[in-house]
Amino acid sequence: MVNIDYENIKKYPTVECALCGFLFRNKTSLKNHLDSMHSGRNTGFIKKRHRKCTDLQCSEKGCKSKFYNKELFISHLKFDHCIDFDIRKLKFNSEDEFLTWKEDFEQENNSRYVRVTGCKTLQDGKKLSYYYCNRSTYFTSKSKGVRKRRTPIKVKGLCTATIKEIQNKDGFIEILLCATHYGHDISTEHMRMTKREREEITELIQQGDHPDFVINAARAKVSDSLGRVHMLNRKDIKNIERKLGIRHPGFIKHRTINDLSTDRWILKLQRTPDNPVLFYKPKNVTCENFEPNDVMLIFMTRNQNNWINKFGTDGIFMVTEMSMVRAQLYLTVLYVCDEFNVMLPVCFMMCNDSKIYQSFFLNIIFNKIGCIYAKALITDDNYDLYESWCSIMSPVRHVINQRYIDNQIIEKLQTEIENQDLQHEIYDKICSFFNEPDESIKQEIINYTNNNLKKNNETKLFGTFFDQMFASRADMWAFCHLKESLSLNKMININTVYNQMIVLCENKKHFTPNLSKNMHIFFTALLDIQKNRKKKIEEINIKIANNHKNATCYPSRLIFPLSNNKWRVTLEDGTNNGYVTITRKFCKIIDCAVKCEACYNICAHIYECSCRRGELTICEHVHMLGIFNKRSQIDMDVQEKEERLDVVEDLKTNILLKLQRILGNVDFVNDEETLRRINMSLSGVENIITRTQRTDDWYLQSTGLKLHGLH
Repeated sequence: MVNIDYENIKKYPTVECALCGFLFRNKTSLKNHLDSMHSGRNTGFIKKRHRKCTDLQCSEKGCKSKFYNKELFISHLKFDHCIDFDIRKLKFNSEDEFLTWKEDFEQENNSRYVRVTGCKTLQDGKKLSYYYCNRSTYFTSKSKGVRKRRTPIKVKGLCTATIKEIQNKDGFIEILLCATHYGHDISTEHMRMTKREREEITELIQQGDHPDFVINAARAKVSDSLGRVHMLNRKDIKNIERKLGIRHPGFIKHRTINDLSTDRWILKLQRTPDNPVLFYKPKNVTCENFEPNDVMLIFMTRNQNNWINKFGTDGIFMVTEMSMVRAQLYLTVLYVCDEFNVMLPVCFMMCNDSKIYQSFFLNIIFNKIGCIYAKALITDDNYDLYESWCSIMSPVRHVINQRYIDNQIIEKLQTEIENQDLQHEIYDKICSFFNEPDESIKQEIINYTNNNLKKNNETKLFGTFFDQMFASRADMWAFCHLKESLSLNKMININTVYNQMIVLCENKKHFTPNLSKNMHIFFTALLDIQKNRKKKIEEINIKIANNHKNATCYPSRLIFPLSNNKWRVTLEDGTNNGYVTITRKFCKIIDCAVKCEACYNICAHIYECSCRRGELTICEHVHMLGIFNKRSQIDMDVQEKEERLDVVEDLKTNILLKLQRILGNVDFVNDEETLRRINMSLSGVENIITRTQRTDDWYLQSTGLKLHGLH
């Protein structure tokens, strides 16, 4: 690896090889390339095959530049394509502290750095090591069949992410980190489990635990940052056993999850650090307020807990109930609305009679989470459940589930109206009221009910039903009402996760009376939801990063402030009517994942642009404002720093002038006591300067600013 000064990379002039198109910093490098790679200047014959791992090709749109020199490649990306590189200098007291930080950093950023060469001892006795991104270099497939993994781990070239480590003689570690990856996406699919995670899994296997229990224990502690250990499967467990020589008892291999005792399974889960079980009442066990034959299991994973804390404050919740056919149980699910207006399941309850114990379900959640100060609760027109929420949690706005309305309308149309064409016509018209944002829909619902449905003899009975049940309460389900009261840009997506739960419950092959297997199925479904959510966040952040690149091409003079929280951005054509308006909002989500790190981590909720039309992203106009604010802040910081330096220089000048006056007038002092006091005062000043000088020397030595090893 070339010794690169990441912090001081500048724009370099380049010369191009006319035979292969590679770029070099100077003519000397080009001549060496021609002599070694080509048999002469006037022929394209390649004398020897170059190493693939040194090929650095720009993958930006419309750019075909190729490099051998990594520093030149990074300079090209930084100045020609305006790609910011995250460069950090860090210090650690020991090698163990550095490796612990490295493992946590890799897990947090879904990356992995590997050392492909040994340590190099420098002349001053220090040890130098380089860590590459594990996806660097080329992949050569020798397989003739179909690969399960869609994309190979290795990318075509070198990734820019690296760690340079210098170990001092006293054991202190200094690293230079380039955390910016290039040439590949950040995917959990290509991650490996850390040593600490493998040790935890090994410990469970050594105890003789069933593989499915080990998988559930790993998935129960899944967090918002999805890691490789959370996608643990039986194949991973077999690989760990084979590599470490661990074998669980042979009889377990032939057993299935249905053969295990539910009580024993849940008891083991309750002993894990991330216990997902909130309440368990087995059958034929006496419990207060329960019948002996009652069965109940309430559980919530760590990630579901995080979702409530993240989206719950002033959020929108939903409670649904459905039947688990084969298990002869009922499933009650609590959902919360995320930043994409999609419902996420945050708690499950399986029991033999859910309506009786819905208040108990909310009380268990209250004991786990505390009071939830929500904005609205969506139910199936269940006023008792709504009152229970208000008494246990906090008062909220009641919203009727549109799926419930849809089912009621279909059922009533089929019984009250015989004409199928008329049924479809009425159904399509009512469905158009669900998600239409126009204000005129409020009056149109009333007019259509009174003037069309109730006046027609064929639809009069249905019109009366619709008026009493839903039309008179349109403010509880129609988007034209809810968009103002709940501050929504688009209607909440209920169907995606609800359909997934319905498919699970109605599939007779999935659920059994064994609660442990049912819990295993829900853990798998939660993992799929988390994967889809993470994929969506990555796609939006890629789009945000591309918009940021495009925004760097526009000048800041196009931005005109209208007020403290409002700006106007003139469009590229420069006309008076060609502009958009940006308004500052407030993001209530804790640690929002949809953001731009290059614009001071502004998220997609802080600014609203008139060009977005409800789409959750950061458009080019908001990026222009973010870049303008960042540059203004940098200019202010530079100005403040210069002012502080001016103050320091003025103080130094005043001190020197005072010392000159003292030297000029000290000859006039002949009193011994006065001279002693002056001498003591000057000695104190000298001691202060000496201590300050020693502190600066120690700081320079400890940070390595005097050493050329990092440059």
